[in-house]
Amino acid sequence: MNDPVTIITTGRVTADLELKLSQNGKNTKYVAFGLAVNRGYGENTHPNFYNCIVYGEDAQRMIDAKVKKGSAIQIIGDQELVEYKRNNNSTGWMAKIQVMNWSYALTGRPKSSEENGAESSEESIPDYTGGFPAYENCGPNGLPFN
Repeated sequence: MNDPVTIITTGRVTADLELKLSQNGKNTKYVAFGLAVNRGYGENTHPNFYNCIVYGEDAQRMIDAKVKKGSAIQIIGDQELVEYKRNNNSTGWMAKIQVMNWSYALTGRPKSSEENGAESSEESIPDYTGGFPAYENCGPNGLPFN
């Protein structure tokens, strides 16, 4: 029995997605897609390509979330290397990932208030305290409780 090889990676979807139904008699929903993951730095940057497949409700969720070509997503899945024959009859290997979970990935920094066309003021700064008191209102130990 082979142990699963779990992979967590972030990349961009290479084509628009299409929800399909399996032909195995169970009519399972699935989406097959390519994922390009940038590797390296500077002049040595190059993409790695993965063939991915996601089943069931997660496949429907990708369609409902309007994931499309160019969308940056993070996936968690089971990677398998699959052997195939090239046109010149040599053997090649392809990375295939059965996606267990996915989410949109953060891309870049948030826009500043000047880029949004808003006036710079105290009112336009969102409250990121998550329900905790502001730092200034914390006790002598710097904790929101004493």
